[in-house]
Amino acid sequence: MTRQVRTFVADSNEVSELLRPRDDIVLEAPGPAVDGTRTFDLAEGPFEGYSRSVRVTPLEGTARHQVTETLEWQLAVPWFGPAINVAVRRAMRTARTGDGKQPVWAPPQRLTARSATIMAMLAAAAMLSGYLANAPSELHTYAADEFGADQSAQGTLGAVVRIGTLLAIGVSVLADRYGRRRIVAGAMLVGISSAALAALAPSMAWLGAFLLIGRTANAALGATIVVMALEEIPAGCRAWCLSVLAMAAALGAGVVVWLQPLSDLAPWAWRLLFGVPLFALLAVRPLLRRLPESRRFERRGRGVVLSGYWRPIALLGAIYLAFGLFLGPIDWFRNEYLRDEHGFSATLVSLFVLGTATPAGLAVYAAGRLADSRGRRVILAIASVAGLGSLVVMFNVSGAALWLLGLVGAMLSAGLLPSLGVYRGELFPTAVRARAATLTGAMGVGGAAAGVLIAGRLRTAWGSFGEVIALLWVGPLVAAAIAVLWLVERSGHELEELHPADAAADSDGLRPPAPPPAPM
Repeated sequence: MTRQVRTFVADSNEVSELLRPRDDIVLEAPGPAVDGTRTFDLAEGPFEGYSRSVRVTPLEGTARHQVTETLEWQLAVPWFGPAINVAVRRAMRTARTGDGKQPVWAPPQRLTARSATIMAMLAAAAMLSGYLANAPSELHTYAADEFGADQSAQGTLGAVVRIGTLLAIGVSVLADRYGRRRIVAGAMLVGISSAALAALAPSMAWLGAFLLIGRTANAALGATIVVMALEEIPAGCRAWCLSVLAMAAALGAGVVVWLQPLSDLAPWAWRLLFGVPLFALLAVRPLLRRLPESRRFERRGRGVVLSGYWRPIALLGAIYLAFGLFLGPIDWFRNEYLRDEHGFSATLVSLFVLGTATPAGLAVYAAGRLADSRGRRVILAIASVAGLGSLVVMFNVSGAALWLLGLVGAMLSAGLLPSLGVYRGELFPTAVRARAATLTGAMGVGGAAAGVLIAGRLRTAWGSFGEVIALLWVGPLVAAAIAVLWLVERSGHELEELHPADAAADSDGLRPPAPPPAPM
């Protein structure tokens, strides 16, 4: 429990402000006055416990008062609470607007204790998912050196591994049938086990087999995390929610980058990094013990079939596929490009990735807030044209420009995930949401697999990545144009408003359903 006491002198207007219930990161309910001390209790906010008391003593001979304000609170944020509490302390000392406006570091809409707890636990799971997703991309080049595989073989490995996302479609059926929580639990355990087996792989073929299993589990984990978060988060901050999950996943992926210099110690040292996820087993049990099932899943509508949503699945999936054609090769061959065409060591590769990706973490957070408040389509357009365009140029320059464009490209393209990812939850009702989200994601990964194969073969034929990446940029440009013209802004609408089947099944805890917005 955090306790904060302030004693200061205030005028009558300041006292009146202090005696009003707060309405910002916390919504207060007036409590009883005890011995001249006004008290306030928790009505809503991301706290397990909260109280505020204000004691006002008039100063003789003046119009001013001595005020003692005492606050006590405990955040409903496991693991990340101490870091967030630094910002909360500052917010508690600042003036309140009284209109529900949130601080710039907070979500656009106030969280409840339940949604804050679930977001923290899903963010922890996203960190593991980020590590498992990034390890093959960062380490395959070192495994290829040990096994004597060329760039074409690396491209084949990348394509094979990405097929695991297609297999995850079958797992998503279980998420829609038996619940989100079970899939999160099972996928985490299978992903950790597969990474450990990859560390023991005797050949490139066995490495591909273990990574295929791991990618299947991790794709199911990532899609289920997104679906569960979108089902629990307030309507006005769904894009923000995805930006937080993206930052958590990026942090997990960053751990791979931080440890990557170990790969230079010996030809086999890359195996050590695939064993690191075993440490996550220490956190799996407490996470799953506190993680509840999605409320929307528990009261999902019945009689909804996936076949009724093939049109939005096909269109959204095609957009994801086009982006995957470009982003897959960027992710898979970036290290190979830096090592082969610029002579980077493993340490220098790590510095490059950290130097460009770390600021992008802040950018994705800002993009999530802007996507909720200013609109998703404008963020998507900027990310596709300016962000991805900078990455294209990065693959065609050297020296300081390489670092600068890597930074600019990473920051501007950070808006892709929150601006586009929310539609994987908003376009589909609860009964089919996990399957639809996994299908559209699988189409994106299918595009990534095709892009990796194409880029690997064209690079071998053309001798450079620059022209290949420029050619593949056409896909995202076309997809962005289609998305801007087709996708509808849905921020602020509860999921029950968007899907009548869910509204009919809704029985508690959410705003009463309203007429849905204009159809696509």
